Amino acid sequence: MDLKEALVLRSLDYKDSSKILYLYTDEGLKSVIAHSVKKMNNVNRFLSQNGNLIKLSYSRGDFPSLKEGELVNDYPNVKKDLVSYTYMNHIMELIGNTIPKDSDHEKLYSFVKRLFLLFDQGIDSEVLSFIFELKLLYFLGYGLNFKECNICSNKEDLVFSIDNGGLVCSEHLSINQASYGPEVYINILKLYAIDINKTEIPVLENIDKTIVRHIIDVLYGDYVGYKTKSRGIIKQIQKY
Repeated sequence: MDLKEALVLRSLDYKDSSKILYLYTDEGLKSVIAHSVKKMNNVNRFLSQNGNLIKLSYSRGDFPSLKEGELVNDYPNVKKDLVSYTYMNHIMELIGNTIPKDSDHEKLYSFVKRLFLLFDQGIDSEVLSFIFELKLLYFLGYGLNFKECNICSNKEDLVFSIDNGGLVCSEHLSINQASYGPEVYINILKLYAIDINKTEIPVLENIDKTIVRHIIDVLYGDYVGYKTKSRGIIKQIQKY
């Protein structure tokens, strides 16, 4: 029997010994009941942890049941580090709660798999999260403009404006509008445009990460309108 690959976004206890697994696949979001998976002698009990990459088969119907499965990768290095694992859950919360059904799931799924491999290799999980969140904005239809002024197409004397969703020239920047110069928006552009399959992940100083984190949080507040529980935990750990 062919097994379908999936990423376990989260699991929910169901009845006495079962769980509902919420999955992301190259076809989109799925949910399956893993019967008796909490029992010690159940062969599938190690599949249900958040962040596991698994292969599985399941029954048909509106509420399918897990038939068989196998663990592909549990990203052990990520799960040894609280900050990295929290960022992983932050990304999975965003996937589970913001991705439209008609999205290009094959492309996003492949990207997330590569991203989590980088997580497990010890690459800065905060910077990797920035990359995901910025690319997710584009994926959701909120692409950022880094080519020219959003209003007049001027290519000189530009700053980054959150309100305008990209670059704007000084002539069209409102007095009370928050803006950021090239020393800030070049970092955002690098993360936004990077191909993680070909390019080395940039290293950011802590002060730069604080600024980028603030900008992304505001962008998500303005355009996406969703805050993850994991982001709240990260804020308590890192104090920003």
